[in-house]
Amino acid sequence: MKKKKWVAPVAFLLLVAVTVFVVSQQSKTFTAEGFLDYVASVRTWGLAAAAVCMLCYILFEGLGLLTICRALGYGQKWHRGVLYSAADIYFSAITPSATGGQPASALFMIGDGIPAAVTTVVLLLNLLFYTASIFAVLLLGLILYPGAFGLFSVPAHLLMIAGIIFQLVLIGGLLLLIFSEKIFLRIVNFFLHVGQKLRLVKTAEKRREKLLEMERDYRRSAAVVRSHLPSMLKALGFNVLQRICITAVPCMLFLAEGHSLREIGKVFAIQSWVIVGSNAVPLPGAVGVADYLFLDGYGALLSDPVNMELLSRSISFYICVLTCAIVLLISFIRNRHQGSETG
Repeated sequence: MKKKKWVAPVAFLLLVAVTVFVVSQQSKTFTAEGFLDYVASVRTWGLAAAAVCMLCYILFEGLGLLTICRALGYGQKWHRGVLYSAADIYFSAITPSATGGQPASALFMIGDGIPAAVTTVVLLLNLLFYTASIFAVLLLGLILYPGAFGLFSVPAHLLMIAGIIFQLVLIGGLLLLIFSEKIFLRIVNFFLHVGQKLRLVKTAEKRREKLLEMERDYRRSAAVVRSHLPSMLKALGFNVLQRICITAVPCMLFLAEGHSLREIGKVFAIQSWVIVGSNAVPLPGAVGVADYLFLDGYGALLSDPVNMELLSRSISFYICVLTCAIVLLISFIRNRHQGSETG
């Protein structure tokens, strides 16, 4: 079991290493020394601003989760929200298809005395708001610079369209789960029946029973939204701020390179499309896909976007994941210390 726990992190690190190597090869003039010189040439305030945006990305997700928890009568201190957020981001980054984030957050929430049923509602609503916020940021990008989509190549267009379709299906499914679970269950039953006939699904009955057990949680989610609408809008607002913060990382670096503020809307719009397209492929942290889209989109804006891509990705993803890992480690050490004192 212990060996299995190391498989996902090691595979993730290998994928990152391969991605960094491939990205660095996109520039004929790229060298490690040149990248370090580039980092040194970037204005310090820009690096600091990008780092603050990354930290706010973690913070705002935590505040969104806490807002929903408090609406359900389970108030927690702000640093617990940061812990829930750190668990989600870290385990989403190292697990296949980003599947480990929400279960990890759930473990911490249940450990804080929040019932499992309530935790399910909180995470379901937060996923809905998180998905909706992607479209909110894309809409903002379209307002700032409508022509950003045309800056990408055809393969990138396909990824971005696939990302939109995937997110629309996800948000549509979540809305059905929360507000019309009966329609959702009918749709699921239809596909389970078809899958069973085609012998693609062997445990259709068990899956159907599991969905029926979850129906109560979905009804409660709808009740929470209807009875705590101001709090739900606040939670949605935190999710939108979270997406804006992570989208703003390359914007800060662009300005720190000395480029004009007049082009910042174009940078934001390009990055909003990068985020949408990277959601088309279920890889941990969209490693590889986001890098490809970044280079493709920013290639129309910068003569050599590789250095900026590596620095932006390092702050918004690699350092972000490392920061979350440190938060989790501190929490683990603190709990062990408190446990030894009580023991």
